[in-house]
Amino acid sequence: MPTELTFAILKYGYLILLWVFLWLVVRSLRRDIETFSPHKSLSRRRRDRKARKASKSPTPAAPSAGRSSAPTPRQSVQPTLLVVIDGPLAGSSVPLGNAPITLGRAASNTVVLDDEFVSSHHARVYLDPTAGSWVIEDLGSTNGTVVNQRRISAPTVLPARVPVRIGATTFELR
Repeated sequence: MPTELTFAILKYGYLILLWVFLWLVVRSLRRDIETFSPHKSLSRRRRDRKARKASKSPTPAAPSAGRSSAPTPRQSVQPTLLVVIDGPLAGSSVPLGNAPITLGRAASNTVVLDDEFVSSHHARVYLDPTAGSWVIEDLGSTNGTVVNQRRISAPTVLPARVPVRIGATTFELR
């Protein structure tokens, strides 16, 4: 016949098991929210910042007096690739040429994004011949195009390494 001690051990064991289960559920939900949230958590931003600092090469010697080491606009290197950095197509790239690059769900686009939050013809990236810089234009999409965490409403100059988000996809020019 079971004793009171056996019931107490079973009761507290069950309670501990319940708390462990709840802790695992909360941890899993938190990771999912951090992973799929469009806004980065504080810990994720800290990790990204540490990774950027670690990947930077040592600073070169100080430039000579009177000369600036910053490149002038004409000396700056033009991007040659549109690189998808996050989303279903992460890691893929499209070479930049003279022809505009269209993004959207329709098969006729240069970059086809299979996402319910992307319009059939969502955005266009093209080289502005007058300024010699790349420009992104939202083509009247429902959910908009976000450049550097700001939704755009007019054609916007797109410098290299500036993130652009369309639906679940993030890309940049490199």
